[in-house]
Amino acid sequence: MSHNLTVTVDDELWDAMRKHNDVRWSAVMKQAAKEKIEALKILNALTKKTALSEEQIEALSVKLGKRVSRRA
Repeated sequence: MSHNLTVTVDDELWDAMRKHNDVRWSAVMKQAAKEKIEALKILNALTKKTALSEEQIEALSVKLGKRVSRRA
């Protein structure tokens, strides 16, 4: 079964998105949601195995993400 989701974006983002009609924005949103769910699964697994708080792990993951993206 599939479900619909409505996403509200501000005018600036909407204007930028409209300049790229060739992009399937629903597919972009779906992929972003899948990636976030996977990140949350990892976060939950790490939280169970460490004394760090969820906030500390989240901050660490953001720092690591920034370091990795600089290499790409």
